[in-house]
Amino acid sequence: MGRKKKTEIKNEKTETFDTDEQMDLMDVQPENAQEIIEAVKKYKKFQGARIKAGIKEVELKGIVKNLVKAAKLQPLEDGVTKLRFNHVEISITPRDEIIKIKYDDEEFAEE
Repeated sequence: MGRKKKTEIKNEKTETFDTDEQMDLMDVQPENAQEIIEAVKKYKKFQGARIKAGIKEVELKGIVKNLVKAAKLQPLEDGVTKLRFNHVEISITPRDEIIKIKYDDEEFAEE
């Protein structure tokens, strides 16, 4: 984040003090304020969906890792575990916990 400039403010007694906060602009609004508000609403909606999807992703990643562990597959020399079955190739990198999935045919991706 950028650094805020200190703003000198005078109160009713004409005392001066510094603040790191931006003053309210009261009745001053940009011409596209309504567009900004609409964009912020959309952003907030998708932000919430992204957070929920992230939580579900972590849950599903755990299920995949547990199933692979239960299968007792041996990792390759570099630590990556690979599995190829039914037109799907799966590789799991343990250090970064990355799961990569490739489909031979996109038809299988839809299932």
